[in-house]
Amino acid sequence: MYKRIGTYSGCLSDIWYAPVKLAATFLLISAIGLHSPHSDAEQNTPAFQNIINKISRSGSLLMLQAVCDEGKSELRNSVARCTTCPSFTSKPANKTGFELVNIVLGSFTKAREPEALLYMKGCESDVTEDGGIVLLQQTADGWSRLQYQKGVGFTECLKFRTMEDVSNLLCNHSSLVDGNQTGKILWIDLAENRFSATPLARWYDNTSSNPRELVSVFPYRFLRSDFNQDSRSDVRISFRIRELLIPEKYSGALDAISSGYKIDPPRSLSLTYLFNGETLKLQKDNQVNLTRIKQIVNKHLPTTDP
Repeated sequence: MYKRIGTYSGCLSDIWYAPVKLAATFLLISAIGLHSPHSDAEQNTPAFQNIINKISRSGSLLMLQAVCDEGKSELRNSVARCTTCPSFTSKPANKTGFELVNIVLGSFTKAREPEALLYMKGCESDVTEDGGIVLLQQTADGWSRLQYQKGVGFTECLKFRTMEDVSNLLCNHSSLVDGNQTGKILWIDLAENRFSATPLARWYDNTSSNPRELVSVFPYRFLRSDFNQDSRSDVRISFRIRELLIPEKYSGALDAISSGYKIDPPRSLSLTYLFNGETLKLQKDNQVNLTRIKQIVNKHLPTTDP
């Protein structure tokens, strides 16, 4: 029997820094089991909730003193931000600002070092990767910035404690552009202050764009358990898969759904990654599932990434 450690279902987009805004179409999609950026927001479970940390407003502002240029941190409408883009970003002094979205606390570079990984939004040129992550370390004099990696973000993360007694992260990150939701599942390693972000899988969901050709490859559950019985917590990522051509009498998928058109239940594929104390390795018999996921996603979202 596998020992169940915890699960995550859907997107945790309703944490303190990112309030949920549910539109009527999203509620309709959720009702039939399709996926919008927020369709699973009510299904939060502890595995990810324990990692995306809620920090007090005063605590977040103290952290931002190590991120923002001097005197440029503020709290506006319950959101901590830099009023201008910091000097280390691609748009220094730009007044659009740098917004704090998510925080993960832990020891990432060295054992027992109190550190924080901040996902900041803004100040970069690519609309699909606008922002980056900032690594901070707490000292007797307060927080200090160790590094910044632009174009990297996280919606939610799981910690895996390595044999060096530091935490590596399995992170899911998504963005929504014109109704098309794209995502990456990344393995992030910051040991010794070296940065490595390895993409394990990409996913794609065009439901909210009201497409004629509905395509959804959506990670709906992350299950932590010791699958190979080596006393280490592994992870199984389950995907819902849909590929459907909507009849021509409807303008698109959302129109068909609202008109009562029956959408068949999705297929399910899973990827099990085993943790060896250093990194995650795909279970060998899951390679065919990863190949199928890649084929579907790459057909609609060409890239050199997995």
